[in-house]
Amino acid sequence: MKILIVDDSRAMQTIVRRGIEQLGYRFLQFKQARNGLEALDIIRVWEPSFIISDWHMPEMSGVELLHAVNREMLGIHIGFVTTESSEERLAEAQQAGAAFIIQKPFDTKTLHEALLPIIQGHTEEKEYDGTQHQGTQEEIDQTTSEHIVLPSIQQLSEKLNSLALHNIQLQTTSHMSLSSSKYPYLLGLYGDKKKQSVHAITVADHNAVCILGTLHNKIMDGAVQVSVADKVLGKRIMANSKKTLHHIETLLYNKKKEQTLLLRSTNVMHKENLNIQKLLSKSDHRLDVTIAMKGCGVGNLTFIVS
Repeated sequence: MKILIVDDSRAMQTIVRRGIEQLGYRFLQFKQARNGLEALDIIRVWEPSFIISDWHMPEMSGVELLHAVNREMLGIHIGFVTTESSEERLAEAQQAGAAFIIQKPFDTKTLHEALLPIIQGHTEEKEYDGTQHQGTQEEIDQTTSEHIVLPSIQQLSEKLNSLALHNIQLQTTSHMSLSSSKYPYLLGLYGDKKKQSVHAITVADHNAVCILGTLHNKIMDGAVQVSVADKVLGKRIMANSKKTLHHIETLLYNKKKEQTLLLRSTNVMHKENLNIQKLLSKSDHRLDVTIAMKGCGVGNLTFIVS
């Protein structure tokens, strides 16, 4: 997918690009432009899939760029990241077909919520028309149940490694089942933002939790190795693991509502849970992976549509 970022600030171009890359999608291509006129020159040759534009720029503003793209019937979505706050002007952009308008300063979560329906829709169109990039079969095979989409292994790997201090390796594996030797497990429940229903769960065994717990804050390797060996989950490791599960929210998607799922709660399982064991044994809508990091052994991590 080709994404054009239009902003007269080089720093803002970088911030927006890094925010998009954190979504974890592969095969994203980027170009930058400093104003609308420069963007039009790029658009006519490069044909981007999507444009993210500032509003106030020299020579040609973002809304002028939007009108120009509409006049030339280029069929390209344009979203805005801007300081513009005039209700009249924002209404003008919305009426002209702006995909979204995000106010500066913004956080990564807000950007992801605006972009994911567009990127997901573009990916699905590629799958349906048979033009998906060769070699992305695992992306095509994303697990779905009705409207819920789980991440591909590539998306999950790139997301986790974007957060990690050490290289994390993932491989698909056979279906997880609860084992007495791998307690305690961490259970994450994902659902809609407004309703309390749960649409997907993730289950991580003890070693997987220790690996997820190394992310975000630097934890001494020795402390992690002690947790792995003694089957003890320290407060920092647990806190970081839960934070990681929050970051994975951007990879679980409700197609019908065009929004990502929300991590509603986490629970530590110290003993057998028959409901979870039943779900693990019967559900076919899932992603099962092994997760490995040097010094931490190998853990098991599963995502299931409930």
